[in-house]
Amino acid sequence: MKKIATLLSVFVLAAVSSYGQSENPGKMNAMIHKTFSIEKDGTEIPYNLKVLEHRNYPMALKGGDKNKINQDREAKPAVVTKLIAVDTDNDQDYEHYMVLKYRRSVTDSFKVVPTKKGFAVKVDDKTMQYFVNKGIYFINNKDQDFFSVEEFREIG
Repeated sequence: MKKIATLLSVFVLAAVSSYGQSENPGKMNAMIHKTFSIEKDGTEIPYNLKVLEHRNYPMALKGGDKNKINQDREAKPAVVTKLIAVDTDNDQDYEHYMVLKYRRSVTDSFKVVPTKKGFAVKVDDKTMQYFVNKGIYFINNKDQDFFSVEEFREIG
């Protein structure tokens, strides 16, 4: 329970620090749980993923409407922060954590899909791959400016 409280504290701090200067933001939180498997030495080994999502919808007023009674809002992309926890040995503890951040477009689609060596996070045509056995991630050079990743091992 202490690990979960610490984990949630880290996630909230990461989400708040990612976009602290917005005016009256909207927020959304969600969780996805997936189980995938990889082949190791001819055996299918399952692993668990938990993705906690936090979206911060910043609100800003159009510059020309300053000091008017009825002001129009200026559309700003949401700042999305996802905490991805990976449990490779199928017990109660997650061994690896990543905080993935990106700016969401109106039409983007977030998917976590299995690969031969782990899983891939896809947001439209941008991809981040995670290799379960090695515990490392890879982002294509063209997608480096889109994703921001902070990773850490087990808490506690």
